[in-house]
Amino acid sequence: MDLDVLEKVVNELVVLLSGARVDKVVRSADQGLILVLHRQRSDHFLFLSPERAFPRIHLLSRKPSAAAVTTGFFLSLKKHLTGGRLDGIRLVNEDRVAELQFTTRGGVYLLIFELIGSSANIILTDQQYTILAVFRPVPPGDKVRRPFLAGLQYDPPEPRSGTFAAKRTIGPLSPPEEYAGTAPVNRAVELRYERTVAERETSSLRQELVSVIRKAIERAARRRDAVAKDVAGAEQGDTFRLMGELLLANKHLLKKGQTSAELAGYDGTNVSVILDPTRSPAENAGKYFQRYRKAKAGLAVMRERLAEARDETAFLASVQEELSAAEDRDGLLAIRSRLSRRGYVKAAGGKVPGTRTVAPQPYRTIVHQGWEILVGKSAAGNDYVTMKLARPDDLWLHAEGMAGSHVVVRNPGKRDIPDGVLKKAASLAAYYSKGRNSTKVPVAFTRAAYVSKPRGAAPGSVVLGSRRTMMAAPEKDAS
Repeated sequence: MDLDVLEKVVNELVVLLSGARVDKVVRSADQGLILVLHRQRSDHFLFLSPERAFPRIHLLSRKPSAAAVTTGFFLSLKKHLTGGRLDGIRLVNEDRVAELQFTTRGGVYLLIFELIGSSANIILTDQQYTILAVFRPVPPGDKVRRPFLAGLQYDPPEPRSGTFAAKRTIGPLSPPEEYAGTAPVNRAVELRYERTVAERETSSLRQELVSVIRKAIERAARRRDAVAKDVAGAEQGDTFRLMGELLLANKHLLKKGQTSAELAGYDGTNVSVILDPTRSPAENAGKYFQRYRKAKAGLAVMRERLAEARDETAFLASVQEELSAAEDRDGLLAIRSRLSRRGYVKAAGGKVPGTRTVAPQPYRTIVHQGWEILVGKSAAGNDYVTMKLARPDDLWLHAEGMAGSHVVVRNPGKRDIPDGVLKKAASLAAYYSKGRNSTKVPVAFTRAAYVSKPRGAAPGSVVLGSRRTMMAAPEKDAS
């Protein structure tokens, strides 16, 4: 995080959080620290991420996901900070080191966050700077200038001489347009890092998939060519039988030790037969009959294997084309899921390589002519949009008779929804459905009040009490 951005973030935090009470200390799903603070009837979520690539501190605009398992460091913070009061935040030595001071019944504690690239760290100390807990312990050693272990004294980084400009990590900062909150800089930083981290994860996931598909295509091509060669050899079975028969018919003209023979075939043309000089003519004939029987028995299996190899090559080629056309992380994850089902990558048992463990937003939010449109991203996202977010007077849409996203147009003022907004929502319902590649798609629409979910129904399954249908051209949001 840039020093100038950090200063602006801290200045806002001082105004908003001074005197706030620590309600919770949470380990976020992406291994960061979240302090849930309460001040003047409002909750604030202060995020401290010691991630080496993007160390950062800022407020979060929504309640984050918590990790299922915590560690000793976070347990220590819970013990010492929960219930305490945040008395102040400052930068140490005008550097990228933020110090948060808390007063609790047990005394005064300092939470020190060093946002210094690869050595980013979070340290908890008492008022005398005796270390109580460390996110990344650093034991003493010959080349260690500043060890961090419980019981040692914390020493801040040496002040930097002259003007110091930290390496710019997230680019120019500009507050979001039409932001009406009290922390525009924090919100701008949050949005910028969300985009930066998402871009990095998307790039990492794309690189992973490119590598997996390239290697799989190479293996599949080698397998296809090898099986094709086996099939070509097996298809020579009749030739092997002919050679065996000719050897038996002419064995009185041959003798052991020959390496080849020119024998007259049934049509009068000469057939060149390779012989094993260590075998008798009859034994050579038997060897050719053996090769004939093996070829005949295995040909059907080999042809089946060749068809499978060609199908695999075609499948991978189609996935490669799909990968080239994929526009976002969701599309890449769908491709990864296809590869996982075929065994090319391991199933994501928790964390997908190249992605965060933070639960993704289950729906898209699109604003058109001032109206908010929600689009579910999955079956679970459809349930969330329809059953949790939609209100009775909202407009609900879905592609008729095919799988697709639930679309909801928010209508808190219970107004008549303009035709332009209806058409836009219908075009989104058509685009995010199986009919995406069609010219026109039938789209059902109704008030959300008429949408219900039967008990025990599968995710995304609903029943409509009333509906109307319109034709819509699939159209992706241009924003």
